[in-house]
Amino acid sequence: MLRRALQPPIPTFQQVAAGLMVFLAVGGSQAALFERSVDNLQREAEAAHAEGKQLAVVLTLPDCPGCLEMERTAYRDRRTEKLIEGRFRTVGLDLSRSAPIIDALGRATTAADLAKRFRAVATPSFVFFAGDGSFLYRYTGTLDQAGLRDLTDYVVRAKFEEFPFAPRDAAHGNPAGRPNSALHASPPASNLPRYPEFVLTASDGRQRRLEDFRGQVVALSVGYTQCPDVCPTTLIELKAAVEGLPPTQRRQVQVLFATLDPDRDGLAMLKEYVAAFSPASGRPVLGLRGSAEATARLISQLQLVAEQRPSRSAGYTVDHTAGVFLFDANGRLRGLAPFGQSVADLRRDLARLLADGSSGPVVAQRVARAN
Repeated sequence: MLRRALQPPIPTFQQVAAGLMVFLAVGGSQAALFERSVDNLQREAEAAHAEGKQLAVVLTLPDCPGCLEMERTAYRDRRTEKLIEGRFRTVGLDLSRSAPIIDALGRATTAADLAKRFRAVATPSFVFFAGDGSFLYRYTGTLDQAGLRDLTDYVVRAKFEEFPFAPRDAAHGNPAGRPNSALHASPPASNLPRYPEFVLTASDGRQRRLEDFRGQVVALSVGYTQCPDVCPTTLIELKAAVEGLPPTQRRQVQVLFATLDPDRDGLAMLKEYVAAFSPASGRPVLGLRGSAEATARLISQLQLVAEQRPSRSAGYTVDHTAGVFLFDANGRLRGLAPFGQSVADLRRDLARLLADGSSGPVVAQRVARAN
C-alpha cells in the first residue's frame, strides 16, 4: 500500500528558529544541489522537517556517466536549484564508500546496504524521505533539468500513489510523471541505448542478437548459475509472471538469462540451469554466454554492475545488477523492473508490452529473423 507523503507545512517562527539551530549543527549553508556528502541521514531529515521540507538523497558512483552528466547540468541550473531548495534538503551518498552511516530512521548501515534496501539497482538513484525519516519514493535514472524538477514536484504532490514516475517524453507528448504505456517498471536511464547490440551464444548453441527476437516481448535478466538468491528468485518470478498470462500470449514472450560469469558457466551448465525456469506453455528460457570480451561489452553497453568477491566456499561470488530489462516487440528497451517488483506488476508490464505490440506493425531496425 502506497504511503501518502507528508505535505510540507508553512513553517512557524519557532520552526524557523529550530531549523536554524539544526542547520548550523549539520554543516552551515546549503551547498549546490546534492553536493553535500553526509553520514547521518536522520539528522538531515530532522533538519528538513524543521525547515518545513523533505529530504532528497542521490546515490552515486564516481565513474557513473549519468551522475557526472547531472552534476554538470541539472544540479547547476539556477531555476532547478531554486525550486528544489525550497522543498528539499539535498545530500549525496557515494556507494563506493564503505564507512558506516546512519539512515533516516537512526539505524546504523552503509551506503551500499541502503541502496539494496530501497532496490536502487543502478546510479544515479534518488531516494526521498519525509521529515520523520519515513521512506516516500525511489527513482533510478538520469534526468535533465526539467525532468529533475518534474520528479521533485511528483514527490511533493504524492503522485506516486497514483502511478510510477517517468520523465516527460517530448516526442510523444506524454505528461511529466505519467509513464508511457503505464509500465510499473522504471523507465530506462536516458544514457542507456534503446536498441542494445550484442552477440552472445545461446544455450541452444546458436549465435543470438536481441534483434533475433523481434515480434516478441523480451525479458532479460543477468547473473550467474551459482548465484545463491537473486538470480533464481528473479527467474522464478519471471516464470510465474509469464504463466499468469493467457495461454495464447505466453509464447509471445521470450525470457533470456545472460551470464556474467563465463569462466564457470559453460553452455551445458547454462542450458541445464535455465531449463528449470521455463514457463508452462511458453517459450523455453534461453541462456546467453559470451567470451570475456563479449561479456565486457554487454556490461558496458547496459551499464551493469559485475564485481567478483572472494568466497571461501565458492572461490568467488559476483555482485551484479538485479532486475529485469524489458523490451517491446520492436526490440526497444522500455523499462527495468527492479528486483522485488511483484509478480502481478511484472505480469501487467508484460501484458502491456504485448498489447502495445499488437496495436501496430513491428518496426524492423534492420533485417532480422525471429525464429
